[in-house]
Amino acid sequence: MDYTTYSEITEDLRQQIVDRLSIRARTFPQAVRRAGRLLPAQARAAAAELIAVEARLANPKLAARTDPTSIHASVEAVHGALARHKPGMRAARRRSLLAAEIGFRALVVIAAGLVYLQWQGPT
Repeated sequence: MDYTTYSEITEDLRQQIVDRLSIRARTFPQAVRRAGRLLPAQARAAAAELIAVEARLANPKLAARTDPTSIHASVEAVHGALARHKPGMRAARRRSLLAAEIGFRALVVIAAGLVYLQWQGPT
């Protein structure tokens, strides 16, 4: 495996992390770091292995000795973990929680206003 193929693979994985987990990152290591616990432990370990392979693939002699099957297995592990997440679901959940919080706070303010009006009502 050469470095350009590796770059294409990691760029594809970075784009999947951006799309499916709604995480902004410019590089694959940065995307993995920001994803953190959103990725399962097995996928995080596979991603760490992919990040460690980058230095070996930059050197032509070490790149020839690198086993491509382990790289492909790591790619499949990360891809499989990302396939379980629906695109945009995390952002949609965040928006719905924000709407629920705003609705609850509005309900508390209205209830407090009604209690005040009842308290100050005609005697």
